[in-house]
Amino acid sequence: MGDLLRVRDEQASIAAPPCPQCGVQLVGSTSDWWQCAAVHCPYEMPDEAYRLYVSLCALFESGPERFFEVVRGHRDEVRALEPAWLR
Repeated sequence: MGDLLRVRDEQASIAAPPCPQCGVQLVGSTSDWWQCAAVHCPYEMPDEAYRLYVSLCALFESGPERFFEVVRGHRDEVRALEPAWLR
C-alpha cells in the first residue's frame, strides 16, 4: 500500500497546488487524506476536498475571469434558495 501512496504523491506533485495555509507541497498521508509536508503546518484535508481544491486552482489558473464568473453564478444560485429576509 505504501508504494501506491508514493506513486499517487509523485503523480499529484507534478501539478498539485500548494498548501493553502503555508504554501508547502501537499502529500497523501493515507489513501483518502492529504496533508501539508511541512512539519510545522497541521493542515490536512480529505481526498474529495483535495480534488475540489485542485480543480478550482486549475480553473483559476486557466482564466481568472471564468473562475470568478463560475463563483458568482454559484453564489447567486445559493442566495436564491434563502428567503429575502435572511439576506
